[in-house]
Amino acid sequence: MYAVIFKAIANQQDSDYSKMVSVMRELAFEKYNCQDFLAVQEDGQEVAISHTNSLN
Repeated sequence: MYAVIFKAIANQQDSDYSKMVSVMRELAFEKYNCQDFLAVQEDGQEVAISHTNSLN
């Protein structure tokens, strides 16, 4: 299993930020066969982790 980790500074979450998060999640599941997607936030930082069985 592989994990892809995204880190972002999430000081201000406007509509553009929300749209980008939605696109990333959709791509992870549809294009990269993501098995799980988790995003957490703390102190203005966000970390998103997607798990997949293959990087193809």
